Amino acid sequence: MKIVTIGGATQDIFITYSDPHMLRLYSKTTQREYLILEEGSKIEIDNLSYYTGGGATNSAVSFSRLGFDVSTIFKTGNDLQADLIIKKLKKEHVNITDVTKDKTLHTGTSIIIPSLTGDRTVLAYRGSNIGLEKKDINEGLIKNSDQLYITSLSGKSSKILPYITKLAKKYSTPVAINPGISQLATGSHELRESLKNIDIFILNSCEANKFMKTLSDIDKKLKKELSNTHAPEIKNAPELLRAPITYQDICFSLHNYFCQILQRGPKIVVVTNGKEGVYVATDNTIYYHPSIKTKIISTLGAGDSFGSCFVASLIMGKSIEESIVNGVINSSSVISYLDAKTGLLTKDKLEKTAKDLTTNNIEIFKLVK
Repeated sequence: MKIVTIGGATQDIFITYSDPHMLRLYSKTTQREYLILEEGSKIEIDNLSYYTGGGATNSAVSFSRLGFDVSTIFKTGNDLQADLIIKKLKKEHVNITDVTKDKTLHTGTSIIIPSLTGDRTVLAYRGSNIGLEKKDINEGLIKNSDQLYITSLSGKSSKILPYITKLAKKYSTPVAINPGISQLATGSHELRESLKNIDIFILNSCEANKFMKTLSDIDKKLKKELSNTHAPEIKNAPELLRAPITYQDICFSLHNYFCQILQRGPKIVVVTNGKEGVYVATDNTIYYHPSIKTKIISTLGAGDSFGSCFVASLIMGKSIEESIVNGVINSSSVISYLDAKTGLLTKDKLEKTAKDLTTNNIEIFKLVK
């Protein structure tokens, strides 16, 4: 089976120090935590760790370790960071023939500061990731692939999403997409336009809130409908199904979100919610699986590892329930390491772990329309 991943590539630099300070702020509807860097102070750093990251490379390595023939498309600068990314992908048996270089921009770089809770703050320099263009997309590669997996397209690169998904539709190539928050900020219109050509749509809960806001701002009828509807009451339901979701000036339910995305094209819609778990919706059903208890070192790459493994499992012929379990296992492994790739499981290790984790933890709810 041939997989093509498209998106970003970065060098990830992890900064670790022994005593990070955090601040927790509460409001009536939210709780937020902040890493505090005191102005004028000097912070002694314990270690700097260098890895490769970015959605296209993380998902490519994930698919490759699961036994697929993988090619990837992204853009780097002409620098040492690019060489390190390419070297890593070659080692992981990923085809890099269609990786291009930008002569004016540096390779994307992320500076990651882990928090006390295992979460992180990322300082992201998008660099060459914003320069992906139509001419960089190999039409023949998409034509001859069995699955297209698109990760976040940053800046002006987000504008080519409709072109990519139309190509895939032209050749009947299934499309899964896991866009990031930066794409929702600059390319939400193109993302909305592309939904009709997308089969599997994956966001985390924060991204889903932002995209629902985008949809309601564009569709005034939807915004009015949301103001007159209420979340269905489900006793003992998991967090996102239990109460209405308030985001800026809209209030909606997870049911609302799933219905809106499903009626626009995708057949499977995923919302990950960090340590709480993951929700997957199909035509009439919502599946929920709680996260697996594990020692969290860093949450970076959790979304890439779940999404790629979930899609890979479906391609392997696994059921929705089995695919969710596999994705949760892979994600749990990744967050027990500092970077986004070390914990990615091989097919053998995934199958061995999955034997000890049944689908019994999955709760199933009817999707209220």
